[in-house]
Amino acid sequence: MIDTMLGYLDVTIAVIGLLQGGFLCLLLRSEGVRAFAANRWMILFICCLMINLLADIGDNFSSEQVRDLIVLFSFPCNFLIGPSIYLYFRELSGTPERGPWGHFLLPALVLNLLVVLFAVDGLSGQASVGSLVFLIEGIKGLCWVAIFLQACFYIYQLWMLSQVYFRQVQQQLGVGRRVIQRWVFVIFGGVCLIFVTVFVSRVVAFYIPEQMAMTGTGIAFVLVLFAMSYVIATQPALFVMADWPENIKRSAIADGVFDNKRAQDQENGMGVGVGVASSSEAARSLLDEDALQRALTKLAEIRSYRELLLDPLVSLPKLSRAVGVSPNQLSYVLNRHLGQNFFDYVNSARIEEARAVLVLEPERTILDIALSVGFNSKSTFNLAFKKITGETPSAVREAARREVLSASVTSEPPIAGPDQQHWTPKIG
Repeated sequence: MIDTMLGYLDVTIAVIGLLQGGFLCLLLRSEGVRAFAANRWMILFICCLMINLLADIGDNFSSEQVRDLIVLFSFPCNFLIGPSIYLYFRELSGTPERGPWGHFLLPALVLNLLVVLFAVDGLSGQASVGSLVFLIEGIKGLCWVAIFLQACFYIYQLWMLSQVYFRQVQQQLGVGRRVIQRWVFVIFGGVCLIFVTVFVSRVVAFYIPEQMAMTGTGIAFVLVLFAMSYVIATQPALFVMADWPENIKRSAIADGVFDNKRAQDQENGMGVGVGVASSSEAARSLLDEDALQRALTKLAEIRSYRELLLDPLVSLPKLSRAVGVSPNQLSYVLNRHLGQNFFDYVNSARIEEARAVLVLEPERTILDIALSVGFNSKSTFNLAFKKITGETPSAVREAARREVLSASVTSEPPIAGPDQQHWTPKIG
């Protein structure tokens, strides 16, 4: 009776999680091609959770042999959770992994071990030979130890990367501090919750039935999916990519070797989007007059089209690649020849576009316009708008409305004077 109730509970939890996971994948996919480089890893993470939930359903409606096959394909997915989230943050931070598939060697190895285990005696069967029993149990134990060691490794990597990313992203365009804090907490906390729940469930399974012990993992999956769905659904265009200083090497980020104070000193020395004396001199020495003019011409062309500058994922490295110069050189050009740093340059183009839309499309909300030009929140947009124009968006729209009303009044035909009498027919 209890087993039946637990079975129905597992299936209900799994179905809810699958619906949430499918909804979340649709949300991520709808963000378009330019966000897919990062979102593909998040979708992979969600799919791993969904496969585990499907396995919970299969455990309740299949034979023992089918359950062995389910474990064969679902268990290696647990080794994809950590790498997929790590690669997601690497993409967001603007430092994508050059060889991402190397992170999936361990899941492939585990899959092969399970295939051997299944071929020898089935995943849940009992071997008749004592040496085989030892081999089977040894492989099972090795797999569980490996998954928890891998979890600790990637949780540490995520912590280091999220700390640096959070500090960097505060200087980025259109970012709300609380929104980033919430999202980082959901992702990092969700991964920790999943692995801690699995660990506790495995320990508890020594004392109570395994099905009862592992019910908590399904609940953890559903809670994580729900939290992610809520944050993404309520905060469109959640992230912008951080501008990593050039002298912070990607290898240091990948290895998790990051001295926060040193990174902060490097950041202050170089500036993000603001050239200092040493970097400006170095950039100037690499830009001759012809290259400078080409960079200025390309910047003018980019500004006239504006599509890149309105991209919420625009960053100093991305803009420098479009111009054809290095980030240091672009900072030098912007500061020395246009009198703006990177953020002011992009924000001024966005505000210019937003100001025109405010006047031409009075029916659109300010938040809608802010999101359409690359900002992530109305408050950030208002601050940037006030800084650049000296006015608020509402004041600009109200002034435009009054101007239109005034023009409509002055354009009405004047009342006829003595020299402009209207002819009216006589009556009678």
